[in-house]
Amino acid sequence: MRERARVTTAEAQYPGNFPNASLHPGREAAMPHPMWQELYNAAVVEFDLAKLPERVEAACQAIHQHRVQKGHTLTAEERKELDDALRVLFTLMKRAA
Repeated sequence: MRERARVTTAEAQYPGNFPNASLHPGREAAMPHPMWQELYNAAVVEFDLAKLPERVEAACQAIHQHRVQKGHTLTAEERKELDDALRVLFTLMKRAA
């Protein structure tokens, strides 16, 4: 429950800055944009290095929360998409350091 509050707080801090466009063209119709994708997109396009760690943290927490909520119902494609997103976020933080 505590993780949810931290993610909501991050979203509240940046109202209107969460792009709705997916980084995976063609998937928009098949897959709605859950909160983790919006937070992920916000982290990927963040240019302010001071804000990047908070954006990445919020996205990682949202991805984890999504995994927990979906549990065993995650498809192989969804698991790959989540893993890919985490790899990108990790790479962003390494390059920003």
